[in-house]
Amino acid sequence: MRWLEPVRAGYGLCQLVFPDVIPGLLLRHRLDDRAAAVVRVLGLRHVLQAIVVGLAPLAPALHRCGAVVDGLHSASMFVLGAVDARRRRAALSDAVVAGLFFAAELRSGRTDRAMPAHPSRQGPVT
Repeated sequence: MRWLEPVRAGYGLCQLVFPDVIPGLLLRHRLDDRAAAVVRVLGLRHVLQAIVVGLAPLAPALHRCGAVVDGLHSASMFVLGAVDARRRRAALSDAVVAGLFFAAELRSGRTDRAMPAHPSRQGPVT
């Protein structure tokens, strides 16, 4: 899935540079300074993950590792939403986004495994 890394990088850059944009649009909510710093760190994580996986987009192991990271992120946001009522809406929306990245990484890891490493090594066409 070659679309995943650019989408993740764009999302991460938006979080990194403009941490209030997504919560403002989705939740009509302004982040406090601490939450904005956390969003920036998460944005940096998305950018780095997009770069690492983008360097070897057909490596299923990288997609599975990315899925683990996204799954842990999603789970942690559900926990935060359960224990912190003030941050619940932001945490749960972030958990959903991380869950979508989790599903996309899992699918990408499965799909890419079925693809040949190089088209010329497929063998003769009959």
